[in-house]
Amino acid sequence: MSPADSRDPDHYRVTVERELAPALARWHAWERDGAVIGLFQRARWLQAWYATLGAQAGREPLLVSIERSEDGRPLLALPLVRERRGRLRCISFADAGVSDYVAPVCAPDCPEDPAEMRALFAALRRALPAADLWSLEKMPGHVGERRNPLLQLQGTRPSALFGNPVSVGEDFDAWRFSREKTHRKELERSWRVFSRHPQARWERIEDVGRAMQVMDALEALQREAIRGKGWAYLLDEPGYREFYRDLLTQGLSGGETVLTALVAGEEIVAALLGVRHGDEYAMIRIGNAAGEWRNCSPGRLVIERTMAALHAQGVRRFDFTIGDYAYKRGFQPDRLDLYESVRALSWRGWPHSLRARLLHHARTWLARRPQLKERLLALRARGGAEAS
Repeated sequence: MSPADSRDPDHYRVTVERELAPALARWHAWERDGAVIGLFQRARWLQAWYATLGAQAGREPLLVSIERSEDGRPLLALPLVRERRGRLRCISFADAGVSDYVAPVCAPDCPEDPAEMRALFAALRRALPAADLWSLEKMPGHVGERRNPLLQLQGTRPSALFGNPVSVGEDFDAWRFSREKTHRKELERSWRVFSRHPQARWERIEDVGRAMQVMDALEALQREAIRGKGWAYLLDEPGYREFYRDLLTQGLSGGETVLTALVAGEEIVAALLGVRHGDEYAMIRIGNAAGEWRNCSPGRLVIERTMAALHAQGVRRFDFTIGDYAYKRGFQPDRLDLYESVRALSWRGWPHSLRARLLHHARTWLARRPQLKERLLALRARGGAEAS
């Protein structure tokens, strides 16, 4: 077939399913043949998501598989949802704020040429139900070792968000000693202080009943910390509690979901929830006690103890995921740039697409003027303090 044919939308066969099970079976077969799947697009994550957040009123699953028409070779898959956002019908990834990175399932033959991706997107648009806006956020630049093909779509641009991965070699102690001395010494001191408490210990929770108790404590600690900063706590909204408990119920025994905690007697001092596949682990929720426990940095302590335990089991990439929080910086993560794709699919979507583009230009302009950015942030902080 000539190269020109690959730029024809008819070159691609698009299957859109509403049921997750057949799509997952297909993607699992693709993975056996070399397709790459991200941590937040794996079966256990999607099963929990579509059963809870994806099942809410106003959300319709769209499980997309794209193959070559002439030979059925797999190319690309997308776990999407059509949802109502006010008056708009929006097509986005299975996310709702819980998936730190969104990425396609990429088969070995997935096109990388921009013209081919435009043709593939045209075929996709013809197969999708009517919508007003296409909005994909938090896309990494690479899926596995290959460049994310969605970055070739017209209008894709850098996001204001970024990830925080840490790569650790075969020697965990060598990595630990490569961190800043003050950070390392502070963690050593914190463990000594914490260990003085009766029955102080680090635990990996593997019993589902116990996991639910620890998750209750994690949520309470996180809720208190976020509300204490004057921020809105959204994870009590319908669907979120059920989503995380589904992850624990279905993923704990197989190791896809990892829950760890610092415990003193019967008290949960800190808890960390993450997901794992192979040598990758991503932290998704953390809660830690303040007050008398603050002097032993329980949040950072539960992270380091968890990293050490998982490293011994073969994990080499530890992802602190999105969010520019101070506790992450001592672990010296790399910066993982993320991207977004916002496109109008109808006249109703145009104002929102234009707004996203203008916001991007404003952020870019401000990023080139760091002194002005610092002044604006200071003014914003001062305004928040006066309001409180």
